[in-house]
Amino acid sequence: MNTRSKSVLILVGVLIIGVIIGALGSTILRRQMWEDRISHFKKPDGFINRLIEKIEPEPDQEKAIREILSKHHQKMIKISEESRNMIKSHADSLILELKPILSKEQLDKLEKILKRKRPGNRHPHGEPDPPPPDGQ
Repeated sequence: MNTRSKSVLILVGVLIIGVIIGALGSTILRRQMWEDRISHFKKPDGFINRLIEKIEPEPDQEKAIREILSKHHQKMIKISEESRNMIKSHADSLILELKPILSKEQLDKLEKILKRKRPGNRHPHGEPDPPPPDGQ
């Protein structure tokens, strides 16, 4: 192998490594940005404070707005939990219905897809984790 071929191989290798590092870095950065963006909505104070910041209420409005936001935040947590339970129930019935048709390997793949959690305690389709029992 001559010097020119070695140089080309080294450059191509460095390019491939750069593309891989860039893709991984981009994925990690986007995931972190998304987590930062939605993390405040998981906590009542974060949810309320974020919306208060966006609404910019007058001082005499703020107490009433906080009470309304707090009430609705609790309702949204309940709805979110109910929808997660419904999705889990439908996924379980899907598995039961497909079980007689699929091979063991296919069933294992399906169960893995439907029941796995992503890194950072995220579910496969971006569904958030359940809120803590005390709503904080």
